Amino acid sequence: MAKQVTIQSGVVFPTLKGAKDHFCKLRESTPLGTRLSEPERSDVLDVYRRYCDATGWQAEGAVDVTTEWDNRQRPNGTHAQTKAFAVVTASGSTSIFSVDKALETIPI
Repeated sequence: MAKQVTIQSGVVFPTLKGAKDHFCKLRESTPLGTRLSEPERSDVLDVYRRYCDATGWQAEGAVDVTTEWDNRQRPNGTHAQTKAFAVVTASGSTSIFSVDKALETIPI
């Protein structure tokens, strides 16, 4: 059975792939450094917080979401440059996270 994903705004994706496609399109269409507007902002923050809860990861005090280049070193030693979501804290600092990994991890 396919994993169904429901996000905060009430949108239900019948499959994990559908949810990933939705957030991929949102990420790619958002200009770098632009903060998301509602309801997308709350949906991404919801996925982020649920991911942190599910994994025991210490959640940042996220208040907003933007996009940044993710050029961190990968396990194989390369540096891939990928556009990613980043949560924004009240102080303005950002922390990149993988929405795909989060969607795979959060409970249905």
